[in-house]
Amino acid sequence: MFINLTIDSYYEYFLTLLGWIISNGIWDLMVDTGAFAIPFLAHLIRLFAKAREQGDDEGNKGKLLATWLENAVYGSFIVMVFTCLPLFNVSYNTLQFDTARMKECGYTVRKPTDLGMKGLSSELTGQSASLPLWWAFIYTVGKGFTHGAIATIPCKPDLRQLRFDVQHSRIQSPVLRQEIQQFAEDCFLPSRAKIRRQKIDLDEAQSRDLDWIGSSLLINTPGFYDIYRAKTPQPFWPYELPRDDALPNTGNGGYPSCKVWWADPNVGLRQRIIDTVNDDIFLQLRKAISPDLYNSGVETIVRSVVRPSNLYVSGGEPIYQGYGGNIVGAGGEYAPVQWVKNALAGTISAAGIAVADVAALPGFDAMREALPMIQGLLSLAVIIAMPIVMIMGLYGARVMITLTFVQFGIFFLSFWWELARWLDTWLIDTLYNSNTYSGSQTWSEALNWNFSGILNEKDGLIVKLVIATMFFLFPALWFGMMSWAGLKVGGELSSAISRSSNDTVNKQTQDGAKQIERQITR
Repeated sequence: MFINLTIDSYYEYFLTLLGWIISNGIWDLMVDTGAFAIPFLAHLIRLFAKAREQGDDEGNKGKLLATWLENAVYGSFIVMVFTCLPLFNVSYNTLQFDTARMKECGYTVRKPTDLGMKGLSSELTGQSASLPLWWAFIYTVGKGFTHGAIATIPCKPDLRQLRFDVQHSRIQSPVLRQEIQQFAEDCFLPSRAKIRRQKIDLDEAQSRDLDWIGSSLLINTPGFYDIYRAKTPQPFWPYELPRDDALPNTGNGGYPSCKVWWADPNVGLRQRIIDTVNDDIFLQLRKAISPDLYNSGVETIVRSVVRPSNLYVSGGEPIYQGYGGNIVGAGGEYAPVQWVKNALAGTISAAGIAVADVAALPGFDAMREALPMIQGLLSLAVIIAMPIVMIMGLYGARVMITLTFVQFGIFFLSFWWELARWLDTWLIDTLYNSNTYSGSQTWSEALNWNFSGILNEKDGLIVKLVIATMFFLFPALWFGMMSWAGLKVGGELSSAISRSSNDTVNKQTQDGAKQIERQITR
């Protein structure tokens, strides 16, 4: 008899079948060695010793022992049949990956067999496992309840995932990185030096815009990128007269202006940088932002990819500095003393950030990615341990109920992850995607500068603590409550069975005493 099981993550897809195959193997080992009968032997020894402790006034000890054994063996046998004997078969053909939520919220859906873990799937192809009746019932009910709870959470784009993907995008081509370095040297640094040399007053938004090579101020303001040009031949532009009349024709290309070099819609540096970014990132961006603000989001992604911390020359130094950095040699306005002061200030600032990060639990993005994997591993461990724990627990109802609550608690972690992601996205959207945070006049300017905090190297201490609360304390509180409930319910059930057994024994004892009394009277 086959049963369809629903799984929630790619990791769980591969580990569920593996866990039940191993669990079935352990149970078969217990049956072959006779270890499955140890609980019944333990009941016999325990109850025999208990019967010997009874006084002569307790009546017939043989009947007492028989009644106790009957209750203990019947109860343990029922628990064993429900929780240990394989009944429902499951294989990769009956595993169903839950995509309803993904499709509802517009997420990209991939087949589990298209992932890097498909090798494990190939190793287990053709194998099937079997689930006992009770665990098949709990699996179905637990997953159904979890999916219903997740459906109550409104759909919202995963801004944290978008941030993570953008911040880890790198330009792999050394040729393109070298060209960006040339652009910074030929266009960006001289233009910025000109602004400082002329002591042009800039407001906060303009100063931020001048922090990167694609500055709209330098592109659109006459006298900057329109008058500076490439100093070396660029292969994407042919040698052209009269534009390149005063420059040598080496046959390797022409000398476009910095504005054309950057903004050409077909072969411009900006467009070629966009082409290096994974298409999935732009799909996520379209779902996370309105169409009229899409271009501002793209500009933020380009700015993140070409920021100095992502681009290094062979010596390990950034290709260019931000507007507040030290441009020694780009105009001569930085004296050595000023350079030392800036370097010292940057060192002190970096030390302060490092101290704050130690207190703020680093690696939140990595932790967030790893949590569903950890959930799959926890489920695998519980499934494998079930037959061993049931035997060590003497097939007790209390053990069965406790494991039931543990398994349901692991299933329901999917809800807490979804809720934490939704709250995290809401927090990011509230904090970063506003002109209040950026000091901009419009939403477009705010998103163009730092959409969803993509340009942030590190989040603030408060944000990290809030995220830690959502992804750590929510599940911890949940498991605390489930553990208490499981122990409480299991204890009450065991007590009820024990009281029922004692009532039966007491009744039989009283009946035996009355029979003895009637015989003495005769």
